[in-house]
Amino acid sequence: MSFIFVPLLRNYMGDQPRDPEELAKFRETLAEQKEVCLLCFMMFLGTMSMTFAGLYFDSRETNAAVAIVVALVMLVSFSLVLRPMIAKVNAFFLLQSSLGLSIEGASFYFYTDSRLAYPEGPHFSQEFYVSVLGIGSTLCSLLGIWTYQRYATTWTYRQLLLVTNVAVALLSLLDVVMFTRTNVKLGIPDHFFVLGSSVFTMVISQWQWMPGIVITAQLCPDGMEATMYALLAGCHNLGWAIAANCGALLLEVLDCAPKGSLLESQQFENLWIASLVSTVLPSLVLVLLPILIPDAKQTDKLLADDDRDASEGSVFRRWMGR
Repeated sequence: MSFIFVPLLRNYMGDQPRDPEELAKFRETLAEQKEVCLLCFMMFLGTMSMTFAGLYFDSRETNAAVAIVVALVMLVSFSLVLRPMIAKVNAFFLLQSSLGLSIEGASFYFYTDSRLAYPEGPHFSQEFYVSVLGIGSTLCSLLGIWTYQRYATTWTYRQLLLVTNVAVALLSLLDVVMFTRTNVKLGIPDHFFVLGSSVFTMVISQWQWMPGIVITAQLCPDGMEATMYALLAGCHNLGWAIAANCGALLLEVLDCAPKGSLLESQQFENLWIASLVSTVLPSLVLVLLPILIPDAKQTDKLLADDDRDASEGSVFRRWMGR
């Protein structure tokens, strides 16, 4: 926390305080964007709903149901009150992040269970799983960012998102190979198999992640950059929380509930199915790519410099005749 609060309190960024006139102008601009303020409030309600559901309900069905309702409310709310281009891009990334169901709760035990718990497993030490793979993933992420900057910045959003999503989906199928222990049958050691797949997956994942960051920044109207970016990024991050809740339900349905206890091999029999579902669902959103993502290069401006209204031409305003 000190890495955040010390630079903030000491003003290492050199931010200048706003004078009363600037504050009044900013508040006037914010007051004109009533729809954006409403979305901030909706985001707060959605986040708190999922938080309280997680604290007070042990049922995975309940938590997943709350998450799905929150996802639908966010999708409809953003799509109604934001200008069409912003609403479409937000819908694409919200759908994709929400459908990328997380199965980490079971895969951790698959990789780290002892021989007594899962005799057929890879039996990774926690040091290897957390430290070696963690450091390797970080280095590969840096490599991915460098190669993206070097080779991919001139691609269009559609081209890059299509290629990277297909590549990530194909690489994710290697998890199915791992969970079915097919790599062992082929004579490929677990450590080498996981390290190799992690390298390529992390590099391509950065190529997949960067255009989302770029287009989100491009869709922030003048004077509303911080608020709009936080709102869109928060909506995408909410999608990952929704995916975690729904992924937990998927694991329960497939009877994948390992706990690190003795002789729990049967808990991993359907893990490959969960992995396959979590790979296929986000890929389905690619069907909407030509509709939701603009056919523009990452260097193109998507909004005019003097465009300050995030809700111009929205469905809600057209309904209201504004």
